[in-house]
Amino acid sequence: MGRQKAVIKARREAKRVLRRDSRSHKQREEESVTSLVQMSGVEAIGMARDSRDTSPIEARNEAQAHYLNAIDNKQLIFATGEAGCGKTWISAAKAAEALIHKDVDRIIVTRPVLQADEDLGFLPGDIAEKFAPYFRPVYDVLVKRLGASFMQYCLRPEIGKVEIAPFAYMRGRTFENAVVILDEAQNVTAAQMKMF
Repeated sequence: MGRQKAVIKARREAKRVLRRDSRSHKQREEESVTSLVQMSGVEAIGMARDSRDTSPIEARNEAQAHYLNAIDNKQLIFATGEAGCGKTWISAAKAAEALIHKDVDRIIVTRPVLQADEDLGFLPGDIAEKFAPYFRPVYDVLVKRLGASFMQYCLRPEIGKVEIAPFAYMRGRTFENAVVILDEAQNVTAAQMKMF
């Protein structure tokens, strides 16, 4: 949080100096502007860039190639396969790629919670904190592909670029320009699927 405050402070100072100079019709040299941005140990104005995985998403077998092709060309995809074959990883990585390239406005991740009546009352915290352990497989991929600080930014409720919610809370939702990942869908009942 301290780094973010430093970025905001540096941005305000840079704008103030540039406004003052524009009023007096001074032209700043490139070196001066760069030094303004580097004040307070801030290297760039904006979100700090974490290292993130930018490697291309490539299929390791024919089934993954069909899955990647379906994601690129279809609106609704159902992926089935053994545990560990890449269903969740590929969908989350492609969703992150779409968010980075601004092809979508947000990513919504949901999955059924395997508890009696899907009640999340036994875990401490709000809905996001209670659902976090179930969200972990997708979260890890998104952090790797988006970067940790950008992912935290996207998860903020007021930003809403990445939203996590239990499947039981999806009823009646409308999703515009979003990627919706329903992980572990085999645990959803037919009645629940009808209301989705």
